[in-house]
Amino acid sequence: MRVLSSRLLTGICAFSAFVLFGLMAQEKVTWAFFLVVLFLAGIEWGGLSGLQSILSKIGYSLTVCVLSVLALNSITSAPAENVLLVADFTLLLWVAAFFWLVLYQRDEKRITTNRLALASLGTLILVSTAVAVMSVRSSSLYFLLSLVLVVSCADIFAFVGGKLFGRHKLIPNVSPGKTWEGLAFGILGAIVMGNLLYLANPILNLYVWNAIVGITTLAAVVGDLFESMIKRFRKVKNSGTVLPGHGGILDRLDSLCAAAPVYLWALLQTGYIA
Repeated sequence: MRVLSSRLLTGICAFSAFVLFGLMAQEKVTWAFFLVVLFLAGIEWGGLSGLQSILSKIGYSLTVCVLSVLALNSITSAPAENVLLVADFTLLLWVAAFFWLVLYQRDEKRITTNRLALASLGTLILVSTAVAVMSVRSSSLYFLLSLVLVVSCADIFAFVGGKLFGRHKLIPNVSPGKTWEGLAFGILGAIVMGNLLYLANPILNLYVWNAIVGITTLAAVVGDLFESMIKRFRKVKNSGTVLPGHGGILDRLDSLCAAAPVYLWALLQTGYIA
């Protein structure tokens, strides 16, 4: 009960911060807020990559932040076809991550132990997340709020559904607590939230929007499982201890890390944002 209360309070505070700094503030303030979050996430990924000293983790995290700013500036001034090309590459990155999870489930040795490779992978993931979130935010506050609500709802429903009805393990070598029942409830929760959001903006095509919500939710699951795989390899339960009841920043961002770039790709493909 104590852990649940702490988890709930932290979740409320995090969502309030997102609304205040992510939706209501000016874009520069939002970017500054997200860079702080990105910096903390970078330190945690540096640890998961095998970096030992705090100075090396800080250096790695600062590099991620600088590259994110440069990447976003490049994307903003790039022609539309180049933006789509970057989005396609990011989609392929997460498709590859999905197959990596499948291989790891079959053989737990299918993971690189090279620090440089893991750090480079983390850089790609975190930079693409920053670019996707800020690109969506610049285009539409509605779409950014929708992204966060859909991913959060999927996570909550999956947690509750798994606890109440979970019987069949989803991918036990990666995350023993995840079940097929939890996955089904998570998708259901995301679709329900997606349709409620549709009612607030009915100019969207209902079927296309539900397809976007569906693939975004599946991407969120892959992101969650991928970080679980890295943590399992490093033999740690959480990526950090910054958020009481939740663990680290990455433990809350893992789903978004995959969902945001895939969501951006889908919005670009459908023409909802340009």
